[in-house]
Amino acid sequence: MTGTLTLWSGRSDGQSCAVDLDVLSAEEQRRFSAFHDPVRAAHFAAAHAQVRRHLGRLLGMEPWEIRFARHPCAGCGRVRHGRPYIQYPETTWEFSLSRCGPRWLCAAANGIRVGVDLERVRATDHGTLAAGVLSEHEREHLRGAARESRNTEFMRCWTRKEAVVKASGIGVEADLRTVGVQPWSRIAKVNHRVPGHDIGAWLVLDLPPVEDYCSAFAVQSTPQSIQELSLLFGGEESVHPTG
Repeated sequence: MTGTLTLWSGRSDGQSCAVDLDVLSAEEQRRFSAFHDPVRAAHFAAAHAQVRRHLGRLLGMEPWEIRFARHPCAGCGRVRHGRPYIQYPETTWEFSLSRCGPRWLCAAANGIRVGVDLERVRATDHGTLAAGVLSEHEREHLRGAARESRNTEFMRCWTRKEAVVKASGIGVEADLRTVGVQPWSRIAKVNHRVPGHDIGAWLVLDLPPVEDYCSAFAVQSTPQSIQELSLLFGGEESVHPTG
């Protein structure tokens, strides 16, 4: 993507690399050292190092100079799982990172909220999980899908919802049943508002599948983001209000 929206992705080979560790912050290095599994540690370091390199090029600075922090969660007020942001340098760029196994996905947007989620498609107990995270219309969509595609359709809904709540800043505090993401639409306009913020409309879409992974991208709905997504993904008729 170009312009106000930028998307990066990658895959770790599971091998720790000194050049990756060198660009991480002290906190990121502590998190790396806390992993008991060296492969998972390598995945973590590779993803965070690559994101720093991409953001460094975007911001015109060295990757190790960037400082990250978190906003208070829009649901509970705790900082620990709040929306991450670039603390230094001062910038209007927002970003969101998602990791799953060796793969990672990161989106950045200039002046507007953004969120991404990446998950591996796997066998799921739809009967138990769907009731807790899907709306009635989404459950109908899942029941109408071919049996062999239901795991993928469930994860499409899940990643779309996670991308939206990451962008809004409420994260794990959200009732996902109330975040209707229209899996039957390529690009959906989602109504979702969190306490303390006046943003209530988001655009969400699936990203092209890679191997057995499913991913989604959400961005604050503005005339500029609607225009850019429409140009990138097939026309304004692809952007629908939530039904």
